[in-house]
Amino acid sequence: MAHDYIILLAPERDAPPIWYRVDGGRIVRRGKGMGWLPPQREGAPQEAGTDAVGQAMLVLPPHATTLHWIACPGMTARQGATAARLMALEASIGAHAGGASTGDAERLHAVVAASDDAEAPHIVAVTSHSAMAHWVGWCEAHGLGEASIVPAALMLPAPEDGFVRALIGEADVVRGIDSSFAGDEALAPFIIGDAPVTPVPADSIDAALLRALDAPPLDLRQGSFARRSPARFDQARWTRIAIMTGGIALAALLIALVTLLRLNAETRRLNAQTVALAQTVDPAISDPETAEGRIAALLAARGGRGGFTGVMAGLMSAMQANPNVVLTNVSQGADGALRVQLAASKAEEINEVLIAIQEAGWRLSANAVQQRGARLIADIMVVR
Repeated sequence: MAHDYIILLAPERDAPPIWYRVDGGRIVRRGKGMGWLPPQREGAPQEAGTDAVGQAMLVLPPHATTLHWIACPGMTARQGATAARLMALEASIGAHAGGASTGDAERLHAVVAASDDAEAPHIVAVTSHSAMAHWVGWCEAHGLGEASIVPAALMLPAPEDGFVRALIGEADVVRGIDSSFAGDEALAPFIIGDAPVTPVPADSIDAALLRALDAPPLDLRQGSFARRSPARFDQARWTRIAIMTGGIALAALLIALVTLLRLNAETRRLNAQTVALAQTVDPAISDPETAEGRIAALLAARGGRGGFTGVMAGLMSAMQANPNVVLTNVSQGADGALRVQLAASKAEEINEVLIAIQEAGWRLSANAVQQRGARLIADIMVVR
């Protein structure tokens, strides 16, 4: 069963974190250290235990990031967010973020909190690339590879005046209208001065953590540190696809082979029938290749055109004289004469075709003309 987890890093880098296990939108267990996986998974390798983790969130202590509140009046929300990010980077050059010297903007990682209010100040979190790489690697090493990474100060509500203060994990966090810092910093009393400080109860912090688990107010996992989309096809799936593709190719090959064998068998059968039929006319015929030529020669000697193809070609050419005439039946006798049945709505249309046949040098006779419904049917015999 997968559980959700909230991991609260301690201000000291090597100190064990505090963790909350979440189930059904409630914190069901709290602990300290690295043993947040369910008891049945504690003895398993970390890679095998990742299926016990659903959503996860890593909460950073105040010193890990620098938060900027930057207003960009006169700009759209999107334009203001871009400008605020650039201004935060410029302001952070030469400073320290995440415990590492940033040097220049190329070594800094800045993320702007999503906001649709163009007039409200944009909240920008800045840290170093090296710090982000450390946290992302830490999450992956502890089975939280998809965890969001959120600054602790954003778990506190924005005050209307003065400051709000709470203990988040083991970190004393203070948030003002446009600032945030650790409450145990040496400069904290000077920053707060005489401004009112409102403590935030622990149950409100728990509620804020649960809300942030589902919808982080600002997730540092963006840009080059964004979560990688899970691979659509892992090695096992590629193997299955390869096996299925090979099976399909093999089946297609077998089908083609069987079809080819059947066609060859059918060809041999038809060739045998052709030879047998041709031998009834000329017993000297022994193969299908010579049968057609020999039969055509015999038909020509008896007055035929030289086979079915020649007679049919002449008929089809003649039928172009009137496109309303259709051929409804055709057969060829042993004497080479072609017997056809022509149909049309008018006798004149059939006559146009008959005249075209005669002009092409063919002899014909009309055996019968009969009326079938609205059409005339003519039985014609065409010979040379």
